[in-house]
Amino acid sequence: MIPVLTSRKMQEADRFTIEELGLPQEVLMERAAISAYQVLSEAADIEGLSFLIICGPGNNGGDGAALARILSERDIYPDVVVLGDKDKMSEGLKKQIGLLKKIYPEVKIKDSVPDEVYDVVVDALFGISLNRGIEGVFADAVAYINKAHELGAFVLSLDIASGVDASTGQIQQGNTVQADRTVAFGAFKAGHLLFPGALCSGEVTLKDIGIPAGALEKDADIHIFHDGEISLPPRQPYTNKGSYGKILIVAGSKGMAGAAILCAEAAMRSGSGMVRVYTDESNRQIVQTALPEAIVNTYDDEMDEKALKEAMDWCDAIAVGPGLSRSDSAREILKYILGNADVPIIIDADALNLISAEVDMLADASADIIVTPHLGEMARLSGIAVEEISAHLISTAVDFSKSYGVITVLKDARTIIASPKGEVIINTNGNNGMATAGSGDVLTGMIASIRGRSKDSFMAASLGCALHGRAGDEACQALGADHMLAGDIIKYIR
Repeated sequence: MIPVLTSRKMQEADRFTIEELGLPQEVLMERAAISAYQVLSEAADIEGLSFLIICGPGNNGGDGAALARILSERDIYPDVVVLGDKDKMSEGLKKQIGLLKKIYPEVKIKDSVPDEVYDVVVDALFGISLNRGIEGVFADAVAYINKAHELGAFVLSLDIASGVDASTGQIQQGNTVQADRTVAFGAFKAGHLLFPGALCSGEVTLKDIGIPAGALEKDADIHIFHDGEISLPPRQPYTNKGSYGKILIVAGSKGMAGAAILCAEAAMRSGSGMVRVYTDESNRQIVQTALPEAIVNTYDDEMDEKALKEAMDWCDAIAVGPGLSRSDSAREILKYILGNADVPIIIDADALNLISAEVDMLADASADIIVTPHLGEMARLSGIAVEEISAHLISTAVDFSKSYGVITVLKDARTIIASPKGEVIINTNGNNGMATAGSGDVLTGMIASIRGRSKDSFMAASLGCALHGRAGDEACQALGADHMLAGDIIKYIR
């Protein structure tokens, strides 16, 4: 898996590398500058283009000054702007400016942004350490960069677009740089992946600048998957249908058979050996017609405890909630499952809304539980406003997991999967075509299927999200975002 760092943890990795391992800061800056040059070279034929590098007073500015020297070595002489109080320049920036002046005196170094527009503008203003709004000359510089971008300049940000919070992806008070590309030094930052920071970052290229993998991984509790890690659990030659998990889908109320069908079919297509649907009697014929491979048990107005207990004793995992309704019988069914299940439970949709009115249901359960709320459902569960959740996706998911001892799948444009231990995976697959009714029902069925095949809950939830997003990406490529239905996602589960 690939580590993703917050601002604080990246700074700790830098400090560890410099102070404890003894790798000089100048070496890291040199490698950062070379990496930035490589990204520029990959993006376009840069010979003959005009360059402006805008440096802030810290080490991000030092990276920019070092890049000016690397470009000059190749007969590309950029103009350089250095902003801020000269007395507060970092030592790294001072050294890089000194070298640049000494070796390439022809490079113009200015203290304010010029009026003209350049072909390439490099944002070396702040990097990952910014923790306040952008004001004064720095705000003017951001405005200049964005205007140049609108007029056709190629904008490269060093490490992170200035104005983006590296830990949350939120925009600091004021404006932020809109980059075409960002070169991430050492590790991805959470702000590269979470919105709206992901929109400001453009294409993000990760470059090794010499910080050892051990230093980056040492304290990392946020990760993303390598593409090669995203696959359904392997099947073995000498097996039978019971070897791949028996999944109970408790879903669907009167008029809501579709949610049960989508959830159950997704479980089947994700490799489950057997799927049983426990639903309202009115859905029996619809479900049996749509899914002849499924076992169907029903209840009529009131819970059939005997049938539900038998189904729970039979299964390896339970998915509950899609289309279940918030009726008294739905509440009774949910309470019975939470109070009696000894297999993992995946909770979604109406079941989450029922729990939000009586959170002790979740607190008192002893089963291994995965909850899959979208932002609105999380707001009802936690009592936190949607806007606050959106601004703090990771901490919200982690706090909820720790409070209730559950795996939390907080669904958004970037879904966060969190464990009670504080482990986090950010799912980077998926697209806006998946913002369609039933998509969450499909995800619930996929997670239940993978969990029923003996993956632990954190990895089952994370892998389910990654596979769901990848299937959605393939459906979008085939059909277009506007034309996708939730059922199309199922067709591309691989």
